[in-house]
Amino acid sequence: MSLKERKSISSTGGSTPRQEKMVVERSNSSANVDSSPRKVLLEQLARVLPVEDVQLPDHVVLVNTGESHGPLLAAHLTEHGHRVITTMALADVKATIAHLVNKLQKFCNSNLKAPGPMKVVVVGSDLYISCVLRPYVDQFSSKPPDFQNHIRFLIIPLGVNSLAKYLGSIDSVYGAAFVSDSWREVVERWEKPDVQEVVNRVHRYLTQAQQTLHLPIAEAMLTYKEKSGDDESSQAFVPFIMDVRLGSGDVTSSSVDLEDPATAPTPVILPGSPPAVSTPTTGLNIEKARERDNTTPPSSPNINSSHLANYKIISEGIGQEPLDLQVDYWLVRGSGREEKDKDKEKDKTRIEGGKYTLKTSFRTLQVARLAPLGVTQPFDPIMCHHLTLSFATKEKKQRIMRLGKKKEKERETESRREVVDGVSRLLGSAKNQPFKVSIDSAEWTNVKFFQLSSQWQTQIKSFPILLFSLQDSNL
Repeated sequence: MSLKERKSISSTGGSTPRQEKMVVERSNSSANVDSSPRKVLLEQLARVLPVEDVQLPDHVVLVNTGESHGPLLAAHLTEHGHRVITTMALADVKATIAHLVNKLQKFCNSNLKAPGPMKVVVVGSDLYISCVLRPYVDQFSSKPPDFQNHIRFLIIPLGVNSLAKYLGSIDSVYGAAFVSDSWREVVERWEKPDVQEVVNRVHRYLTQAQQTLHLPIAEAMLTYKEKSGDDESSQAFVPFIMDVRLGSGDVTSSSVDLEDPATAPTPVILPGSPPAVSTPTTGLNIEKARERDNTTPPSSPNINSSHLANYKIISEGIGQEPLDLQVDYWLVRGSGREEKDKDKEKDKTRIEGGKYTLKTSFRTLQVARLAPLGVTQPFDPIMCHHLTLSFATKEKKQRIMRLGKKKEKERETESRREVVDGVSRLLGSAKNQPFKVSIDSAEWTNVKFFQLSSQWQTQIKSFPILLFSLQDSNL
């Protein structure tokens, strides 16, 4: 594709990531907690999904134009007759989901027959999926339980997407279409035959995927400071479907990366950090909102006023000092875990009631809600399954002293790694050291305390994703 063609297509789908700059809003006033969606987004919604049209569309495509190939893909799908909405900020995503829910509500109010599921195609990275998940949970929590039957999500990966790799591991047809090397090749080349191939794959996904995978939604509660040095702390409840991480390493790496590492943009700073400009990696400007008036206890999360922040993709392999934490966790009854070697696990203490405590220096810590690659589990909102804890700790070994020499300092040896399955709840805190927490690739800074539960506390328990086939027929 020529440079002239690329510029023409980019102009129809919005500014290219490197042309568009996002300014981070940091207002704590109640009148300006959330920034408004862009005017061009509202015009797009009115044009693509007019309010006066009571009929529901079969599908809508949401594209994060901050991804390097997002504007091109959005333009080509639009040319082939798809209803495409391009978003550049979290406010855009929230407004789009709210608009879709309003159309669903309007249809249900004027029709006795329930609508078939509306297909919402999400084109982007793990981070973009996270930005869709939050308003989905927010909007549908206030609706009747059967409202969840009216929507299904389809995932098309651009950028770093570990969820797509998991989906490909349990659905070979999906894997061949969107996780294979051929997908990356056609997206990166964007020659004329490649464009048609991409459009064909999206069309097959929309028309042939009939199986619904209900991914369980877990809950993270964070206590953090708006800025370093602040005395006041804020609280946020964040839904997640993939994992929560501390540290720079990846304990179990499983992502699809469509970015060239050599040309990947610099990551963006997140909550509580100085204002930053977003990068082409996400194209998302997540506004900060301070949770004051509607703060709710851990058993009753309220995400309408939860803290929103600038997001960044975690950079793997960047060095980071070990973090001294106390981690408390509880195991699912009947998980069968026992302490087999108390000497080897001397930094772990078993407490009454199935509680375990770890007090040590962590190099990395990951708590996964997503099942391992190739594994599917029947979704049961009552038996909500569990989390998997993986961590690496800093081990020290005393050097041998020679006669007449001063005592030498301790030296670090290889990290000890461990995986704990069957975790139902987990708490993490540091005494006087704020730390960073990544939730589904969104990084939160100045965190003092976090609590993770395997199930979201409202009626919205799962994120429904359409696939071609599933390994487990019970799903």
